[in-house]
Amino acid sequence: MTDQFLSPHISQSMLNELPVLRITNDRASATICLQGAQVLEYTPTGGDNLLFVAQGEAFKRGQAIRGGIPICWPWFGQHPKLVDAPTHGLARELVWQYRVVADSDIRTDLLFWFDCDGQHPAFPYPTRVELLISIGSSLVLSLTTLNLGSEPFQLSQALHTYFACQDHRRVRIQGLAERPYLDKLTGKIGQFPDGFSFDREIDWVVSDLGQPLLLSGLGQKAIQMSRLGSRSVVVWNPSVEKSQTLSHFLPDEYQRMFCVEASNALEDCRLIKSHSSHVLVMELTAVDIDATDPA
Repeated sequence: MTDQFLSPHISQSMLNELPVLRITNDRASATICLQGAQVLEYTPTGGDNLLFVAQGEAFKRGQAIRGGIPICWPWFGQHPKLVDAPTHGLARELVWQYRVVADSDIRTDLLFWFDCDGQHPAFPYPTRVELLISIGSSLVLSLTTLNLGSEPFQLSQALHTYFACQDHRRVRIQGLAERPYLDKLTGKIGQFPDGFSFDREIDWVVSDLGQPLLLSGLGQKAIQMSRLGSRSVVVWNPSVEKSQTLSHFLPDEYQRMFCVEASNALEDCRLIKSHSSHVLVMELTAVDIDATDPA
C-alpha cells in the first residue's frame, strides 16, 4: 500500500496489519498507530528517536504493541476485580478515531478519541476518552477522561513510555530522590535512591509531587519529562530473566530500553465524578547535555 497524503506534513500507510500516521515537519518526525493511538516514534530534527519498540514486534491487528507509548486506561496493571480482564485496560487494542487539529511547518496537532457505551463488564461507565498529540520541538500527550454517566468511577492510568538507550545500566533519573516507592515485585516500601540505576529487575510505583524529571546517560541527548495531573511515576525494566518471558523481545533488548511512565497509580488514582473529567499531560523534550554524561 502506498502512502496516502493527508496534508503536507501527514501521511497514512500500513505497518504490517496496522494503519499508521507518519508526521514530518520542520521540528520533528513521528509515527502514530491508529490502534491504541500509540506513538511509536518521535525524532526531533537532527536528533535521535526518543522511543523504543521491540524489534520482534509483529504489528498485528488486535495485539498490544510492545514499545512506544501505550495508553494504559482505565486501569493500570491488573483489573482490580476481574482476573480475566485485559492487563492495562481497554485502550491499547482499540482503533481510535482522529482528526487533524492544526498542521504547520513547526507543529502538528492531532486529536484521537473513542467512546465507551457503559456495557463492558470490566468498565460499565459511559465515557469519552480524548488524546491530543502535539509533534513539534517537544512531544506532548494530553489524555482526557470525561465521565458521561450518572455514577462516579475510579480511574488509574499511565502513559507507558518506552525510552531508548544504549545501556540501561548507565541511565540516571533526576527528580525522584527520596520519594517513596512501592516495589511491585516484593510489596515493600522504600525511598528512591539518589544514585538509582537499573541494576536488576525494577518495577516500582513512585509517589511524587509531579515535578519535572531528567533522564540522562542514554547515549544520546537527555530527556526532560514534564507532567500535569500526575503525582505518581512507574519505573520499569524487566532485566534478563523477565525479558525472556515477554512477547516480541529479543534476548538482549532489555539493555536498550527502560520505562518511566507518567501515571495515576495506587494512591494517585482519581475519582471521576458524574459529568466531570481528568486530564493527564506529559511533555518530552530532548535537551543538550553531554550524551555520555550518566549523572
